[in-house]
Amino acid sequence: MRTLIISDYGAYVYVKKNMFVIKKGDKKVEISPSEVDEILITASCSISTSALSLALTHGISVMFLNSRDTPWGILLPSIVTETVRTKKAQYEIIVGRKEIKYGEEIISSKIYNQSVHLKYWTRFTGIKNDYKELLGKDEPTAARIYWQNISQLLPKDIGFDGRDVDGVDQFNMALNYSYAILYNTIFKYLVIAGLDPYLGFIHKDRPGNESLVYDFSEMFKPYIDLLLVRAFRSGFRLKVKDGLIEERSRGDLAKLIRKGMEENVKEESDHNPKTLIQAIRAHAVKFASSIREGKEYKGFKLVM
Repeated sequence: MRTLIISDYGAYVYVKKNMFVIKKGDKKVEISPSEVDEILITASCSISTSALSLALTHGISVMFLNSRDTPWGILLPSIVTETVRTKKAQYEIIVGRKEIKYGEEIISSKIYNQSVHLKYWTRFTGIKNDYKELLGKDEPTAARIYWQNISQLLPKDIGFDGRDVDGVDQFNMALNYSYAILYNTIFKYLVIAGLDPYLGFIHKDRPGNESLVYDFSEMFKPYIDLLLVRAFRSGFRLKVKDGLIEERSRGDLAKLIRKGMEENVKEESDHNPKTLIQAIRAHAVKFASSIREGKEYKGFKLVM
């Protein structure tokens, strides 16, 4: 997936002769819509309505991030899918209180992938960790064990003591920003598959809360964690000012995650290599199909 990242302070995107033009100060860069799959734009930048229109007419999604690098909005092109039948089945599952089996499979897959992630580092570094302890645990216990072990894998100068969405250390901030990119991808493919991204099976439904996106993302987060641990162990660092990631660092982080999401991953139930983005797309379709047909859903489980 080709992502156009607009993160430089004061950058402005507009249209000229059916081309995107990114302007910052006296500098201008032109990009053809055919070279872009999605646009990621941060709070310090702006985009014209003509640029939004050009994006949507070319099937390009546009995601907006706020000053804390969390998504506050997304625009998607109109897509003809089995939306009505899929959403109806999704609503019936909630009304019939049958969502628990889907939620359990997602959480089970998440914990499995967290264990696989830790096991990878045991093999790679030779340092033992508690990857076996995660399996069979409930989600909060598994999370506590997982993040304790992640903290031991990271260089001490990072200052990571555990997962905290409000944490101001580099790694927690990197997780927040990277998960926002993951949410954008998942939102897109859930909608394409005909699902209601705001009606979840695990996270509580609140106005504007993309509950199903957050649910579905749980299975894929451990791979994003792997990308970040690998990067920080290799010397990657963020520049932070006043509790916010600086513009250039945001761009570097987004590129790192996007590149990682284009790497091939192996899946327990599918031995055909595919990128993480392709796996997300395939599982969105499988998930929607299982909901429509009332069949069992098998979650995304990594093999490393």
